[in-house]
Amino acid sequence: MKGVPREAINTILGSLSTSTINQYNTTYKHWWNFCDKNEFSPFDGNPNNILAFLQNLLETSNNSYGSFNSHRSALSLIMPNDIGNHPHIKRFLKGVFRKRPPTAKYDTTWDPSQVLDYLRNTTSSDLKSLSMKLVTLLALASGQRIQTLSLIKCSNIQETEEGIKIFIPDHTKTSGPGRFQPFINLPYFKEESRLCTASLLKQYLLQTKVVRENDNLFITYKSPHGTASKQTLSRWVKEILKASRISDSYNPHSTRHASTSDAFRKGLPLDAIRRSAGWSSSSRIFNKFYNRPLAETNTFMETVFNNNSSEG
Repeated sequence: MKGVPREAINTILGSLSTSTINQYNTTYKHWWNFCDKNEFSPFDGNPNNILAFLQNLLETSNNSYGSFNSHRSALSLIMPNDIGNHPHIKRFLKGVFRKRPPTAKYDTTWDPSQVLDYLRNTTSSDLKSLSMKLVTLLALASGQRIQTLSLIKCSNIQETEEGIKIFIPDHTKTSGPGRFQPFINLPYFKEESRLCTASLLKQYLLQTKVVRENDNLFITYKSPHGTASKQTLSRWVKEILKASRISDSYNPHSTRHASTSDAFRKGLPLDAIRRSAGWSSSSRIFNKFYNRPLAETNTFMETVFNNNSSEG
């Protein structure tokens, strides 16, 4: 309907990641049901029908502006006209932005030293504990996403006199034209051998060499030792956070918030943080969504009352 040659459609659809397609499918299910209920074609491109659909979602859900912006993108993909730039729809989205502005997932973050103290005193003799300790230290040492860590290949790991360098050429969430691919630099941490991620990585490679059947770095610790998925790595990190007494309100991705915020608090230049975490030099993502203060362990009332509880 857009006049695109049939032979080019698959290439155009290839520009969408699997996660984006899954996200768009949610929109299409809601849209198809709405169209069926109101007896009009889901492909007619009538802006008034789309406005009615979006208003219905606004009244029946708690979705924020980001979700509605995603709905607009999904519908723009399948409509014959450029509904994404229709003035009424653009104005509607501005109204949603005022009513339900996008918010960061966390208002605060946790102190990495709490997890490091736990890992400092844990052994890594068996493959399970070694695996969970390594992925958590890698997440904190690099500021990278768990998804990015799941893409590490043994063939892209280089050892130098100073430490370990990890190149990640695979497509990630931050990949794009003109952007640098993720790169992790792990110098030997001689001051604290029990937290030396580079040394732990070498130990992991050696211990898994005899059972490894593919090039992926992380493998499951149970036989037959297949590739550890992003979800598996997330469970390992979550288990470490729980053992470290980090609040259940933080998910494994919060390691990215915790490590980058901690580096900024301790004076690391913002450009260095952006490079390590995979953000562009002009990105405002860190300041907008990741730079968070530490969660207070005691409230004002608890501090005042505890300090005076012994006074008569």
